[in-house]
Amino acid sequence: MRVINVFLLLWIIWGINFSILKNVSFGANLNIDGNYRLRYEFYDNYNILNPNYKSQQSFLLSRLRVNFNLDFSKNLSFRFQLQDSEIIDSPVSDTHYKEKNNPYHDPFDINEFYLKYKMNKNLEIRLGRQHLLFGNKRIFGPGDWGNTGRYRWDALRIIYNTKIAETNFIIGRHIHHNPHIWPNKTYNGVTAIALYNSFKNTPLEFFWIYKADTSGKAKGEKKTGNSYTHFIGLRFTGKESPWNYDIILVKELGTYAGDKISAYGLVFILGYTFLDLPWKPQLIAQYVVGSGDKNPEDGKHETFDAIFSGADTILYGWMNLCFWRNLREHRVDLVLHPSKKQSLRIEYHYFTLDKDKDAWYSPGGVWRRDKTGDAGTELGHEIDFIWKKIFNKRINAFIGYSIFIPGKFIKKTGKASNLNYGFLQILFKF
Repeated sequence: MRVINVFLLLWIIWGINFSILKNVSFGANLNIDGNYRLRYEFYDNYNILNPNYKSQQSFLLSRLRVNFNLDFSKNLSFRFQLQDSEIIDSPVSDTHYKEKNNPYHDPFDINEFYLKYKMNKNLEIRLGRQHLLFGNKRIFGPGDWGNTGRYRWDALRIIYNTKIAETNFIIGRHIHHNPHIWPNKTYNGVTAIALYNSFKNTPLEFFWIYKADTSGKAKGEKKTGNSYTHFIGLRFTGKESPWNYDIILVKELGTYAGDKISAYGLVFILGYTFLDLPWKPQLIAQYVVGSGDKNPEDGKHETFDAIFSGADTILYGWMNLCFWRNLREHRVDLVLHPSKKQSLRIEYHYFTLDKDKDAWYSPGGVWRRDKTGDAGTELGHEIDFIWKKIFNKRINAFIGYSIFIPGKFIKKTGKASNLNYGFLQILFKF
């Protein structure tokens, strides 16, 4: 039945003139738009990571988003987004994600639902379910490559704009994508308060984030309990053609189930574009650190928490094998532009653990751990090839292939075959 729905929806998107859904006036002004995304994914040897996976598996993901934007006046508007996320031939059942965010499946649910009120030229308020994106997805990242999206927030966001800076104050909780609950609810006990400042005409951004997890599920070194975490950080980002750069420095403090937190995250990115060469090649060097815990029994929590970072596509490799926790990533990218409407990315990643006695972390938890440290720190090498083509204003496509070659740590802690990943994605906009 889902296959029939997929092809029926493709026909609808291709055939309907959606201009009739723009600027519909009935006292207020209504605009309806959205997109429909199909992605086929293939995995080989991922069973070395999780015994629930088959050695080879493939599945089809579909995601429909319909946006309703209602403008009551120049200063007052409302946004509602309906999202349907489906999977055909899922590698694991929904029960596997009972206590976690389901990344694949969440039928027709409310993904955004917020009111926006601009009180004056400086002050704007957004209240309701919304997405947050700060620090190039590393501080607050929606995680939209995932079929359901990693983060949506039930939050109050206050934006104050001056000639000098834009200040965002945020308080809220992120939701749990669960296909058996409608509408999706927030995670119990996890609350964020944030102050994010971007200084205009300068490369500087400054932020403070407080994360309180009162669910009682934080696992410390000696007990399980609550965590109360502060993140203080700076970001420097800019472009001075042909150079571009992005630097993020974060210090994490607080308590984690009774353990004292002392952790940090670093990002260094430097790019250069050869503007005079064919295809305008861009060379990008990156170095990323998420601190690890050097001694899991000393009462100090030194594993960086990654704040609310996105976890997919260009951040930490397309294969989703590593995350901004106990991680060192050495990386070089080459980006080519054969035409204005297509690009080719070639990425090389060398991943190691920051500390050998801490774990190898995925976005969803722990892959493996060697408490003795004898396995060393080398995770391995990932190479990604990503091609993107924009056919027209309504259709674009992604094709990607990735290979991961395990290093010493993986070879000494279990199965260690090369991992392969491929995908084909088509996005229809309306």
